[in-house]
Amino acid sequence: MHLPQRTVSASPRMKCAILFFTICCLLSTIRILREAPNPAHITPDDVSKKSDQRFAVVKSRLPANGVIGYIGEGGNSSTPDYYLTQYALAPLVLDRSPHHAIVIGNFLLSRPSDLPPNLRLVEDFGSGVLLFAGEDTK
Repeated sequence: MHLPQRTVSASPRMKCAILFFTICCLLSTIRILREAPNPAHITPDDVSKKSDQRFAVVKSRLPANGVIGYIGEGGNSSTPDYYLTQYALAPLVLDRSPHHAIVIGNFLLSRPSDLPPNLRLVEDFGSGVLLFAGEDTK
């Protein structure tokens, strides 16, 4: 036995509502696309520029890629300082650990008073940028 197939059609009111909703979505998308910044016009802010300048000399003395250690000041600025250093030294990867053959020190506000005992200062580049050699790397 074959049952007749019933088709359900949307009412004219429902069709108008769907059409109105679709037009609103398209208009919203167009507005977002027009207001979004053009990637070609995005420039680094002053903080990242200054960070790039601080680490430019030491970057030239580091390997082109790999993982190096990182130590820095504690407190509220420690995480942003770490990420700015990571950005400035990319494609190197910074590990927040002094247990590496090469360790970068980032001490913008004050010189460290108690450094890990395994680190030997190789060079002070000024502006709080220090290069250390790790003596007991694992």
